[in-house]
Amino acid sequence: MVILLKAGCFYFIHVIMKNNTLFIGATHGNEPIGVRALERLSKSRQDFDWIIGNPKAYELNERSFEGDLNRSAPGDMDSTQFASRRAAEIIEKSQNYKYTIDLHGSAKQVGVFIIITNLTRENIELAVMLDIDRIVYWPAVSPELNGPMSEFFPCGLEIECGPKDDPAVQSELENKIERFLDSHQDSCVVDLEAELAKREVFQVYGSLIDDVDVELNEFQDVTIGDETFCPLLVNSYKERNNVTCYKMQRVTNLLPL
Repeated sequence: MVILLKAGCFYFIHVIMKNNTLFIGATHGNEPIGVRALERLSKSRQDFDWIIGNPKAYELNERSFEGDLNRSAPGDMDSTQFASRRAAEIIEKSQNYKYTIDLHGSAKQVGVFIIITNLTRENIELAVMLDIDRIVYWPAVSPELNGPMSEFFPCGLEIECGPKDDPAVQSELENKIERFLDSHQDSCVVDLEAELAKREVFQVYGSLIDDVDVELNEFQDVTIGDETFCPLLVNSYKERNNVTCYKMQRVTNLLPL
């Protein structure tokens, strides 16, 4: 934005720079790793904006408050449920940014990886701008997965980190964010296929409901019966959705037709 300001008889141009990127921490209130990382980074730089996704759940250190914020999109400003109103507010706010990145934390040993919920070229380009080796395309393959906010951002995705209380994982997350802010906020990926070829790319296609005697490890192929798949977030959703893990397949071409 350019504003003309008058000083005496002269006018001069004052340029107000708008940040391109909005980060969200604590969409789930018991996942504070994003808030801690963003608080630290905001002390030394001002080239991004950030918000606490669910401040009510964050204060209570609970996953949700009046509904799961990341299962309430696109939301409703007039809803009686807080999560639905908040989802609508955040999605509306995201319209003002080039990129919106939602930071999550897991108790599992998953490191730092990207989740894309809406498979568009713009979202894939954003994913490869981030120096993160693993990319997971996670569509709503079952009803309990409906309503993630990132599905409704103009351009946006999620970053999952774990273990969420590990200082080393938080430090890795901060480094990834800083490298993105330093190098890629205004860039455009030219050879998207070549960039994707440098990553491990997965697609969630289903879930494992039954308990099994086989050891399940994050991102490590396992064969059960005649099916081979990569487990994701083992037992993270067992109590909530009776899901032992989500099933992924490795993919070589994530680009939409």
